[in-house]
Amino acid sequence: MKPLSSLTKEDIKDLKLVVFDVDGVTIKKGTQIQEIKTTDKTKFTISTNNLTKEMKDALFELKKHFFVAICSGRSSLYLTDVFNDLLWDNFALISEIGIFTLRDGELKQNKKFDRHYLEKMKLLKADISMLVGDKPEMADFELKQFLITLHASYEIPEVYEIMKRHDPEEEFYCLWNGEAFDIAPKILDKGASIKFLAKELEIGIHQTMASGNGPNDKSMIDAAGIGITTDKKSVEADYYTEGDEELGGFEIINKLLELKK
Repeated sequence: MKPLSSLTKEDIKDLKLVVFDVDGVTIKKGTQIQEIKTTDKTKFTISTNNLTKEMKDALFELKKHFFVAICSGRSSLYLTDVFNDLLWDNFALISEIGIFTLRDGELKQNKKFDRHYLEKMKLLKADISMLVGDKPEMADFELKQFLITLHASYEIPEVYEIMKRHDPEEEFYCLWNGEAFDIAPKILDKGASIKFLAKELEIGIHQTMASGNGPNDKSMIDAAGIGITTDKKSVEADYYTEGDEELGGFEIINKLLELKK
């Protein structure tokens, strides 16, 4: 891996698409989920950090030079709410680790699941729901169309036991990111999603850059022409950010803007 400071104008001369993860890259980490069900009503609350004005302004400046995309495990509704001001020119939102892409006012489903995967997801979520009910220290599921994301105060071993019971073929992955479990079919990853977007934009994958800080970002970091990690202890890439800023996205944007002068 090379430090981001060594990136040159020659390295980005063909760059067209820049992709960022959300949590810990463009928005400060920290999410709290609560779902309260009664006979008549269900109350769901989610508390996350906002996109700062400084980051929003930086992204606005960046999309004057490149097409910018946000690729996250978050839902399309969440991402639309957070990044709404940046839509629509030269900007796209890739949600649920690549299942959906929102661009130019159109939401596209990149991956269609057959009944086999849908039924397995239903069984997994039902069993994990029972586990949540038995463990008051755990939170609840983030609202998503397909991807299963369970927020918890710590890594719960029983979740992996449920995965083994319902998925002996290991068709799904189960990743713990420090505050939640992400569970999805292995046929789905962020790398495939940026390849899809690059094709839509009629550019080559070598003309892309992707950055992230966790295991579920590895596929897009590897797929992109230039991969950047904002947490070199967790993820390897072509380049790593060097500052101690909590949001490595700032360092990446500032470097790109510097090289475009």
